[in-house]
Amino acid sequence: MSKILIVDDQPDVRDTLSGLLEDEGYTVCTASNEGEALGYVTQESFDFALIDVRLHGEAEDDESGLSLAMAFRLLNPQIRVIMLTQYVKTAQIVRAIRYQGVVDFIEKTPDVGQQILTTIREASKESQSLCFQASGDRTHLSLLLANACPLILRSRGHYVHSSHTSKILNVDLAPYIRKTDRVRCEVPDRRFQIEEMGQGLWRDIFMDHPEVSRAFLEARVASQSLSLVFETSREFLGLPLEFMRLDHPSEYLVLEHPVSRFICDALPRREAISPKMLARLKKLRVLIIASNTRPSISGVDRETQNLYYFLQGQEYIPVDVTYIPTEQATCQRVRMELHDAKYDIVHYAGHGRYDTTSPEESSLYFWSREDKKGHVVPMKAAELKLLLARSEVSLVYLSCCDATEVGDSGDLLDDDFLGLADAVIQAGVPSTLGFRWPVSDVGAPRLTRVFYHSLLEQGSPEIALWKARCEVAALDRNDMTWLSPILVHQE
Repeated sequence: MSKILIVDDQPDVRDTLSGLLEDEGYTVCTASNEGEALGYVTQESFDFALIDVRLHGEAEDDESGLSLAMAFRLLNPQIRVIMLTQYVKTAQIVRAIRYQGVVDFIEKTPDVGQQILTTIREASKESQSLCFQASGDRTHLSLLLANACPLILRSRGHYVHSSHTSKILNVDLAPYIRKTDRVRCEVPDRRFQIEEMGQGLWRDIFMDHPEVSRAFLEARVASQSLSLVFETSREFLGLPLEFMRLDHPSEYLVLEHPVSRFICDALPRREAISPKMLARLKKLRVLIIASNTRPSISGVDRETQNLYYFLQGQEYIPVDVTYIPTEQATCQRVRMELHDAKYDIVHYAGHGRYDTTSPEESSLYFWSREDKKGHVVPMKAAELKLLLARSEVSLVYLSCCDATEVGDSGDLLDDDFLGLADAVIQAGVPSTLGFRWPVSDVGAPRLTRVFYHSLLEQGSPEIALWKARCEVAALDRNDMTWLSPILVHQE
């Protein structure tokens, strides 16, 4: 029979529930506070934990039980938590179920004991609930890439591995970057050239290093869900790792698994968006900026309006949305909003430009006056970095051309930043999503919609982008919106 821990500050509740469960043959321990409960969990293994939401009386803002549930999940991912409350379902509890793998929450009604028994029996029939399966069987495989050095492999989660390759990495970035620049336009053999580059990258990184191929295969076999992280220096952002194409099955890596980047020479200054973060937030704060300057892009206003309406109407998590439409998105207004910005997410849709002669001059663009009057004003990468460095922003979504274009390491002799995405990363923002190429007016809004829907549903930017890529690619592979995004996620 299962072993159960009851955590409640009321002695009569502990006594009643423990007696009921022991009569059914369960082994039961009880704790009156967080300290006692953590002491049990660090020394013993439990199958279930029944936790009262409020462990310090009846104060409305007391959600100490939720914090304890998160601590339990970190100490023992397999423990199944059931929350107990005398009150209606709060948003925090709903998020705890969604993001932290809580099995259920049960109100303390007269038949609470029977409800608990039913929940435990149903959960025991399954080896794992859906939330536990997604978390417990997930593996993150990281590859540290640096030319003239061995590749370093690390994995965490269901498959644990650490090693390095016997052979050094020797990838010539320049030809890959030149080819990527050539196929940014609709050339006749575009898909063939992309596929050829993807096969070359697969050979250079995986096939030429047997240790990498073996770790990748073992992780795929051992884990139900596998995410890949490429750890590189800044200039490697120009290497189209997202083009990588597997041999078996013959498919793009980004359609098989969530893929993100980690920039080694950048220091995140705040917590990345994750299930744990979303479970803890009272409200997710989002700033949406539309900037449809010359030449006009019809999809900009549609994308941002649809995102605003979705965030306002969704029921996953409480969201506080500030929307600046094109008519109000002057450079001064945006500058004011980003100064010491108390937002978790900033979504920008509009024009972006990469300056090939001086990457730090790369810019976003806004009107100088309201109602699309005056002239178009650039916000350069250097200013963007300064504004975001003082903010609380955890994710910047740059829905614009050339957001992730970067120069090479030689540009750093004269410039501080290699492009727009590099400026955001150097500002300490842990997650940046931008596009390598111009994207379609159909694909960009669709990718945005699926990304945010998935992000609020399960809490992971990598998985959200993967699902968005797959949906856009399934509808039209010729719409390269699915291949264009690069996600830097410094978790």
